[in-house]
Amino acid sequence: MKELVLRTLTGITLVVLVAGSILLGPVTFVGMTLVLYVLSVFELIALFYKVESSRAWKMAIPGFLLLPLAFAILQYHLHPAWLIVPAALWLFSILRWGFNLPSLLSFVWLALPISSFLALGWLTGDYSYQSHLPLAVIALVWVNDTFAYLTGSLLGRTKMTPVLSPGKTWEGFAGGMIFTLLGAWITWKITGMLGTGTWIAISMIVASLGLAGDLFESGLKRTVKVKNTGNLLPGHGGVLDRFDSLLFVAPGVLILILLIKLLL
Repeated sequence: MKELVLRTLTGITLVVLVAGSILLGPVTFVGMTLVLYVLSVFELIALFYKVESSRAWKMAIPGFLLLPLAFAILQYHLHPAWLIVPAALWLFSILRWGFNLPSLLSFVWLALPISSFLALGWLTGDYSYQSHLPLAVIALVWVNDTFAYLTGSLLGRTKMTPVLSPGKTWEGFAGGMIFTLLGAWITWKITGMLGTGTWIAISMIVASLGLAGDLFESGLKRTVKVKNTGNLLPGHGGVLDRFDSLLFVAPGVLILILLIKLLL
């Protein structure tokens, strides 16, 4: 019970901080995503190099230097030059660590997805900042995660990947997808943004790629033989433990929206 209360309180705090940063405007949104990136790199470094926290922080903190670059690119309508951000992050990681698995993951698994999430805020016709889409996407990711967990805990019988992630069940996956579809429908009714078909597609992306992101992180943790990527978030583990689904979902949603804009 104590663990559940701690997990719930941490979850509520995260919702307030993340939703607030998105709603307050582009500066706080960009700041939040860069903080997310730096914390994620910190955990990645700690996982692979087993270095002490002080050294890991020194290796990760220069990511903050890209905050002005990311903000300038998006705020001043240089879209889609946002690709410069993950490219710059990758170059920094290669110069710092050399070309290896952690530096590759810092680009493919962290910088590119987080920049994709950032770009969701600038997809309007004139590329001005709009909070609706990134807020909706992260809300749907959390709805999917939450109800997949609850449904799996209550009704789960059929194991999905017993070796990689013993807690995952097909019943949980189905429950998460159903509630994600419901959440997408509510979002469409409230905002009128996009069409019903697009929201159905987004729901499918959230459910399927969210699961893929979760399983990928589970495999990574098994490779380095750890239970959690960190302990920053009580009841949840590390930042990567909480945002693993988003790292796969954000690029998928961005590609979907860009394809729709291109075709229509």
